[in-house]
Amino acid sequence: MLSLLVGIHLSALPQYGGMPLSIVSLIAALSLWQFYIIRQQKNNPGKLALTLIIFISSATVLYAYGHIFGQKPGIALVILMTTLKLFETKTTRDCYIIIYCAFFIIASNFFHSQSVWLIFYVFMIVVILVAILIDLSDRLNTVSLKNRLTMSTRFVFYAMPLMLVLFVLFPRIPGSLWGIPDDAYSTGSGLSDEMSPGSINKLISSYAIAFRVKFENNIPRHNQLYWRGTVLSSYDGKTWRQDFSPRSAQANLRYDENDDNTFHYTVTLEPTNLNWLLSLEQPEAYRKPESGQQYDVNREAMLTTSNKIINVINYTVTSNTGARNEALFAQESYRNRLLPVNKNQRTVALARELFRSSGGDTQRYINTVLAHFNTNDFVYTLNPDLLGSDAMDDFLFNSRRGFCEHYASAFTYLMRAAGIPARVVVGYQGGKMNPLDDYMIVRQSDAHAWSEVWLNGHWQRIDPTSAVSPDRIELGILNAGLENNRLPIILVSNSTLLKNMAYLYDSFQNNWNQWVIGFDHKKQNDLLRSLGLKDASVSNLILLLVLFISISVAIVSWFLFTHNAIEKDRIQHYYNLFSIKLKRHGLQRKLNEGPLDYESRLYQELTLTKDSREDAAFIFKAYRSLHYGNQNNKKLIQRYIKKIKSFKLRQIK
Repeated sequence: MLSLLVGIHLSALPQYGGMPLSIVSLIAALSLWQFYIIRQQKNNPGKLALTLIIFISSATVLYAYGHIFGQKPGIALVILMTTLKLFETKTTRDCYIIIYCAFFIIASNFFHSQSVWLIFYVFMIVVILVAILIDLSDRLNTVSLKNRLTMSTRFVFYAMPLMLVLFVLFPRIPGSLWGIPDDAYSTGSGLSDEMSPGSINKLISSYAIAFRVKFENNIPRHNQLYWRGTVLSSYDGKTWRQDFSPRSAQANLRYDENDDNTFHYTVTLEPTNLNWLLSLEQPEAYRKPESGQQYDVNREAMLTTSNKIINVINYTVTSNTGARNEALFAQESYRNRLLPVNKNQRTVALARELFRSSGGDTQRYINTVLAHFNTNDFVYTLNPDLLGSDAMDDFLFNSRRGFCEHYASAFTYLMRAAGIPARVVVGYQGGKMNPLDDYMIVRQSDAHAWSEVWLNGHWQRIDPTSAVSPDRIELGILNAGLENNRLPIILVSNSTLLKNMAYLYDSFQNNWNQWVIGFDHKKQNDLLRSLGLKDASVSNLILLLVLFISISVAIVSWFLFTHNAIEKDRIQHYYNLFSIKLKRHGLQRKLNEGPLDYESRLYQELTLTKDSREDAAFIFKAYRSLHYGNQNNKKLIQRYIKKIKSFKLRQIK
């Protein structure tokens, strides 16, 4: 029972950090109760008490998540109910049910992460769970804990060839599996489909990888590294949200013919659970991989996909940083000039005053607003003040302390207040090359927001952060003058060794993502073609799968049966080898012949030398002692095996 309790918690351990405190506290309370019952050999609670506990557990999940359907509340319920199963365990069958639930729980960890460290952890827990299954089957308690773990490790090792064959040859299904709920994979620390004060600056302390980029030729300058994510056009006074044009409306992009502004690259994107991808402005071309994932450029010049990004994916893009997004529908112009009613009156008045002082010229007005940020003691900080219901008024006239989302939001609001179409763009700015593997790393700490203004017949990027902290754009987040205590330690560290170790690990993680997590339909086809299989159809894959599984099963079975034969009775195994050596000299052991009779016949039919006779006598005597007596005499066993291996029958001529 204690093993089952430990197995449940080891399976669920990686998920506890992402669960509400109320759920974790309830699981801990139930576990402590069960531990007390086991140690003190008390009776389990009755049916009425269990019914009440089930009701409390369901109510707690409902309170914590607001519903009981979906991935997160579903897994929380499974963990709770598996723990509760201990309170009604009476038979071995109940124990098996708990172990199988633990296998399900440990597998559900892959909804949250697919890192190499989680893989190792899962393998370790699988070994422990299999050891518990062995313990359940060992009714007479004849196998020690060490031997159970050894046996379990061996079983998992035997399964690895089959696992590798299935991984490489099982047909990859394009898109998401049928039956997986929409919230099966949840967004970690990353951008979302909306932006409010504090939504981006909270990411700055995260060292997590957002995506990696491999450039095919030239690499952009740092101030060109604007990774376009989502476009936000709707504002309710607190939060900016998406408000896209119809899907049938396409972007009207006019590309620059200057090759210096054209970049070819491949992005390895971490899971986001979002329907848009990251790309440099502006995506000129994109390659649709054979995995079935469809990528499109929408009206807002975003790279979008029909399916949410729930796994690490690779996609190849060509971007032209000199391209222009031209043409503006009347409806788009109206939508990108809307402001909340009766909000931020002082900001609206400021916009009208600055617009009049600029003579009604849009370019001069933009320069005036940027100069206003630059000359009025605005501070670029990770510790902005809280803003009230009139957030723009509070920011522009009171606190004047903010991060990129504050400046992008305020600038866009000032543009709209002057009747100029403007919108917010959220993405990343910057990136750092990994010197050990020649690819760029973009982290969550590079998250950024900027504005786009309709100017001179096209959407033009304006980054108001550059007016307050130009080094942020030119040199990166580390040189923006922000509070070092809020930045990731690895970024502010002066240790070359530490940074090189971080680059080395990231290089390993990148290769893991490319060839394990990102092993999709296209990579499977490329691998099989490189091995000489030109037609990687599903039927051919199934034939190969059956063939290699059969070969793997045959090899593992042979090794398993021969190894088990030796391990089951090593004394008899080596006695059989000794009998084979005697058979080569014409002395075959009879089926009904014991060791005494066999030894006696040996001396009668063959005239042995003194050394051979002494060795044979020792082997027969040791066999009788070990086979019919004490098999724990390790020294005698070692000497017995050594004598048989070195035995050579010599006769007196």
